Amino acid sequence: MRKRADFQILLADDDPIFRQMSQQTLQNADFNVVTAANPNDARTILQNERIHLAILDMRMERGEDEKDKSGLLVAKQTSPLIPKIILTKFPTYQDVVELLRQDLQGHQAAVEFLDKRKTEMDDLVLAVQKILDQYVDINWDLGIQWQPHNTFLQLVNCITPDLQDSQLASRSAEFEDLFRKLFSDFAQIIIGQVITQKNGRLMLPVFAFDAVGVETRYIVSCGCQTAVLAENQRYQKRVPDRLSIKNLGALNSAVTTNFGATAYTFMGNDLEAASTVAQLFRKRAIEDLLPAIDHLYQTNLGGWYETGRKQNKQADVHAFYHQWLRLDELIPSLTQLQRLLPALAEQALSANLVELEVEGRQLAFRLHHEDKIVRFPDPIELMAQNRVPKTERALWGITHGRIQGNTVLVDQQKRAWLLDFAQVGRAPLLIDFVSLETAVKFDLFDHPDFSQRLAIEAKLNQTKALHDTIDLDNLGAEAINAIWVIEKIRQNAAELAGCDLDAYRQAQYFCAIARIATFNPETFYTRNKVAAYLHALLNAAMLAQLWQNNQSNGLPEEASLGIWLDHRNKNVWVEARPIELTSQEFKILRYLYQNPGKLCEYDDILQDALNEPADPYGDGLNRLHTAVSRLRRKIEPDARTPHYLFTVHGRGYRLSLTPQSVEK
Repeated sequence: MRKRADFQILLADDDPIFRQMSQQTLQNADFNVVTAANPNDARTILQNERIHLAILDMRMERGEDEKDKSGLLVAKQTSPLIPKIILTKFPTYQDVVELLRQDLQGHQAAVEFLDKRKTEMDDLVLAVQKILDQYVDINWDLGIQWQPHNTFLQLVNCITPDLQDSQLASRSAEFEDLFRKLFSDFAQIIIGQVITQKNGRLMLPVFAFDAVGVETRYIVSCGCQTAVLAENQRYQKRVPDRLSIKNLGALNSAVTTNFGATAYTFMGNDLEAASTVAQLFRKRAIEDLLPAIDHLYQTNLGGWYETGRKQNKQADVHAFYHQWLRLDELIPSLTQLQRLLPALAEQALSANLVELEVEGRQLAFRLHHEDKIVRFPDPIELMAQNRVPKTERALWGITHGRIQGNTVLVDQQKRAWLLDFAQVGRAPLLIDFVSLETAVKFDLFDHPDFSQRLAIEAKLNQTKALHDTIDLDNLGAEAINAIWVIEKIRQNAAELAGCDLDAYRQAQYFCAIARIATFNPETFYTRNKVAAYLHALLNAAMLAQLWQNNQSNGLPEEASLGIWLDHRNKNVWVEARPIELTSQEFKILRYLYQNPGKLCEYDDILQDALNEPADPYGDGLNRLHTAVSRLRRKIEPDARTPHYLFTVHGRGYRLSLTPQSVEK
């Protein structure tokens, strides 16, 4: 039975006598009433408070002015989910039509229009009760229990951590309303522990019981209204009915002014005993996890992948990765990304994980326990120079888009259930495999010995194809578990993703860069979190090393040790990196290269390299300085401290073919 005192009604009217009389009448009828005397206050209350019904005077600014429709304007400017009654002494047919007309979304500015002259106070009470019965479906008798002990206040804090303290109580009550609406047909619910949380949404299990105790199990996605509705629309639009999740049934939704929720009917047997992939990995229950991964890809997602899968040769896969991983939002500039590394190195040292040094275009990792230094190319430089390999060998189709340790549940029958459909859409199929492997390495594997992370990446880089068996020699137990899971993921990718290992590694690189970009130098992280960031950097750096080695195969030793110029093909290599030069830059470098270690004077470079007249004080010399400045930025690890191209002030330039100490 509905309890009137649980409803909160806004009464907005500029007439203090009518406002007081109406408020008293509604309160005597056991309604909870808040009041406003002007449209601004009414608008503020509707936008910030928990209101179930609004009663608005049509003219709240100039009562005798027929052009004053401030109440109607408030009704249009605030949430259509709050039903509104418009009061006026001067009703017109045009106003009634405008108020009750539905917009393209089926919403009305108001649901009732009352003439003040003909409406007694008892009639107002009846109208309010009628509107609440018709438009506000909240089950006040629903019993709500928590497992474990949480509150709606805690959930709201998770969803909107920046919410002002003054709004918490109202939003928490609104969030409770959301669940009472969502489960309006039930007698009792038990709300379980949060499974996953991201971008203003939570997913949690709910056990609902009807009046005779029959249980129905749900996975509920709840949170900020826009985020939940976007997820709901993506699922319904992108996933055809015949390909819906095998173990999630029909869904139903509810919304309030600020929040939304979608309940997916759970078709399994024992939701309470189910565990996420992350929980199973940390329990070392690998024997349960491996068949669940097969079930995830073969049974749940296999049908998705078979529908509309095709090559998308027109798509720029690198641009897709930027969009999918929100790289352009995370990385305002590559220079800013590069500046994160010293702060990460500092936290790595404080956590006693590894010593990280940025040495020009290289990263040096010093392993404490082994007194060993390993060096790899700086992976951010690879992106800055647009040298990440690109392959079109990747099939596109319907993907989940966010397969992670906490978005997959596993039951006691080792079946996998997908959660979180906010990123469902058409994409390269491989992202569903790469995202889970990334989660295993960066989030689930938490061994404190950094050398084990190095060993994992080395083993993975030794493989030649996705279906290859991965060598387990010299790995610890936790690392072996991670490799077994990754091997199972890759075996499924080899069968279903329609890509080769090169394409798979490119996606891994972008995932690693995206993870690095979330590092905040102003935040202190736990040891495991710092290790995850370091692992992401290591992953990207070792891939950069792998690609660099592939590119430099067949090149002379000079191409790896310093500068090497391929005269026939007009290519330039610096420390095994191909460098793209303009025609002018290549001519200058070729002349300097032919005179290694010697002073090449300005006039000689102009005349012999660029075929320009000697011009010691004119535009020609200025152009030469500008071109050399660009050339230095391309070939030097740090143009401010050159190791190859040196200036002899007032005379010319000197090129060293191998890196030298900085000249004074």
